[in-house]
Amino acid sequence: MAKTQLSVIYPAGVDANSQGAAELLRALMRTAARFSEMGRSVSRDFFPHVRAEPVSDLGGPAVRLGAALALPAHDLVFETVVAVGEGTFSVRGELVLDGEEVILALPSAEAADPVACADLLDRYTDELLTPARWQVQRILESCEADS
Repeated sequence: MAKTQLSVIYPAGVDANSQGAAELLRALMRTAARFSEMGRSVSRDFFPHVRAEPVSDLGGPAVRLGAALALPAHDLVFETVVAVGEGTFSVRGELVLDGEEVILALPSAEAADPVACADLLDRYTDELLTPARWQVQRILESCEADS
């Protein structure tokens, strides 16, 4: 999927921190949109066996974004988490089956500034979304074999 470039015109007095924060906000919005699109696409392609719901928690010390897929007898959750600490940002991600089996764990990685955090979030989102369709197909085939 190609990245969409958004142009923002800043007044002359906007500092680098504000510009970085704006970039991180765009990355968060982009991440939410990408997970939403993946959920719609997978749900449409595997209808009626897959339902998708967004994972969106914007309150508290961390932001959680992703998608939860309900399959026959299984739940598959794709999730990224962005947290802000003292002078640093962290991003982690995981793909979890049935709330217990971690299929893919992307370790917590730190970034010193919001632009680096945005880049890390984009990379982690790519890594979670790449196997999405394959994972759903694998689980549905397993369900068919069990019945």
